[in-house]
Amino acid sequence: MSLLGRALSRYLKGIDRWLARAADDPAGAQGRVFQKLLRRGRDTWFGRQHGLASVRTHEDFVRAVPISDYVGRLEMFRRILGGERDVSWPGRARFFAQTSGTTAGDKYIPVTREMAASNRRAALAMFALYRRWGGGKIESLLDGQLLFLGGSTSLSRTDSGAMVGDLSGIATRSIRWPLSRRYEPGAALALLDTWERKVQAVAERVAHRDVRFVTGMPSWVKILFDRLCELRGVNPCGGMSEIWPNLQLFVHGGVNFAPYRPSFLPYFRPDHRLDFLEVYPASEGFIAIQAEPASPGMEMLIDNGLFYEFVPLSQWGSPQAPRLTIEQVQLDVPYSLVLSTCAGLWAYDLGDVVRFVSLLPPRIVFAGRNKHFVNAFGENVIGEHVSAAVAAASAATGAQVVEFTVAPIYSGASRRVGAHEYVVEFNSPPRGGIEAFAVAIDAELKRINNDYSVKRAGDLGMTPPEITAVPQGTFYRWMKARGKLGGQHKVPLCANDRGYADDLLRQS
Repeated sequence: MSLLGRALSRYLKGIDRWLARAADDPAGAQGRVFQKLLRRGRDTWFGRQHGLASVRTHEDFVRAVPISDYVGRLEMFRRILGGERDVSWPGRARFFAQTSGTTAGDKYIPVTREMAASNRRAALAMFALYRRWGGGKIESLLDGQLLFLGGSTSLSRTDSGAMVGDLSGIATRSIRWPLSRRYEPGAALALLDTWERKVQAVAERVAHRDVRFVTGMPSWVKILFDRLCELRGVNPCGGMSEIWPNLQLFVHGGVNFAPYRPSFLPYFRPDHRLDFLEVYPASEGFIAIQAEPASPGMEMLIDNGLFYEFVPLSQWGSPQAPRLTIEQVQLDVPYSLVLSTCAGLWAYDLGDVVRFVSLLPPRIVFAGRNKHFVNAFGENVIGEHVSAAVAAASAATGAQVVEFTVAPIYSGASRRVGAHEYVVEFNSPPRGGIEAFAVAIDAELKRINNDYSVKRAGDLGMTPPEITAVPQGTFYRWMKARGKLGGQHKVPLCANDRGYADDLLRQS
């Protein structure tokens, strides 16, 4: 155990106390964040436009500031990107996280000094919560290297002098001692913006290093594992236990890991003790971190510059929909998440759906996107449902899924009733064939979604799901053709139209 690891462990005790205080009084912590944001924002252009100086309560805020997404406030974001001061937050933003948007092209999310500090605290909170898992895990972590497989850290400069790029590039500049001593893949390789070139170069660099920690999207990390096994000449089955015998922590986020777990675990021997920790970062702010190894619930960061509102998904889009605060939510209800932040976002529609599994402390699971759902026949299936169904089908049939997406099949001249189509790339096919996989998906959806179960009764509203297996590499080629390789890019789990599915099938 290194001195570095022991020093970090001692430092994290203070972070843990901060987390515990907030978790014990979430309403109080959120109230303080809310008032601080109002004080900082009231004299900005946005603050004057919406009368933030007169806002005293959350009810006042709801009346003064309507919910809006990036497109709804596009002119405001353009002014901030152009270098104008005091638009929605005091001063001028020096960094912008560039992320893909579906309706407005790329989005440019301001990262203020306060937001950069919030993200640094969140990173430390991740290690503090992992420290709670015990067993000297955090101390031994820094005996080896920490690999961050994100997007390019290269940033471009705007005409106003601001720096724009992937959030991982901005975050890398915030890495401080002692983590900087162990950071991989190093500054030069992190700058590479061509995914295929980058993953090969990273593999060559870390193939003989003592890597203890890896973070990245599961699908992209799996590709790195394949390259490492090829470089070292080892069988992928159990190969990563040979290459990185001391790897102890995989940090993942952005997608439900359950469907991908069966194709991920074979890289490790059964006796390899690898911890999995889920995080919920977004370009708009770092939201939650898994708190316990045996529980999927992620503890919300509620005293870190982000104020949360929750709109029941069943009422999303309605003018009368309630905007609830942390003390008003209920367990197991899907909510659309709305943010106000120390980067000048106000009542911002993040586009994500969450569900509470604990209220004290407040812990959530990611349930999908409020624009990514399938409701062609009144079935109300969201991303969380299809992830659970694919995970259950994989467990029941022994299948290993690389990627998948779901789309409706509409009724027409050739079919009386519609259905769902699952476009799936298998690493190992299901026992009993795709029919058995479809039966297991159908059974799980009936179990967890009453609307789906009703529509499936007697095949009157929907027929059973249909599975289209595509050749290996299909999803990779599709993402490459869309310019979405690597970093935080991920395959959409589902859609209420056939755009993704039809485009994908043309690649197969």
